[in-house]
This record gives sequence, C-alpha cells and structure tokens, in this order.
Amino acid sequence: MPRYMIAAVLSAVVLCSCAPARPLTDSEVYSFCLMDDSFYEFENCDSEQDICNDFREVVQAEYAGLGSCLAACNETANRLWTVRYVGNCLPKINKGQDWCIQFCRRKYPAS
Repeated sequence: MPRYMIAAVLSAVVLCSCAPARPLTDSEVYSFCLMDDSFYEFENCDSEQDICNDFREVVQAEYAGLGSCLAACNETANRLWTVRYVGNCLPKINKGQDWCIQFCRRKYPAS
C-alpha cells in the first residue's frame, strides 16, 4: 500500500510541475522590471520608473494573440532605445522588454 501512495504523490508532483505558468499581472511586470538584480556598479538610470511604466502600459492592453503582444513589447523597446534613453538605461530597457515578452508568452501560450 505505501508504494501506491508514493507513486500517487510522485505522479501528482510531476503533473503539477508540467502545468503552464500563471499569467503575470501588470503590477508584477512593473515591479520585476524595477528590481535591480544585476548588481551592475555603473547602472545609474534615472528614468527606470518611466521605462518600466511604459512596459506596464503595454501589458495592460488586450491583444488578438501572441504575435501582436510581442510586437507591442518590441516596438516599445525600440522606441525607448532610439528616442529617449541611452547609456546607463539600456539594461533597464532590456529587462522591461524581457518581462513584457514573458507576460505575452504566459497570457497567449497557444497563439
């Protein structure tokens, strides 16, 4: 009998670990974008809240599918790269884009 219980528990663990990740919220995208986990000594971006808020606005919109959501993330990153923020803010733009893409892939997984 204990072997069946162990097998059942292991099966449940395996099945749960294969479940798709839950979608991120816009607040999580904003917060994770702001987190500084790089410990990069020279990253001194004074516009990080504006950058992360731009990506937050992207994920607050509704899209027809994965492609249009990813396109919005990439368009925002390109706009920020070329127009407003250069130098020390590039790592923050990349991080915001990464979280935006992760949001899209979780919200529109089969698109």
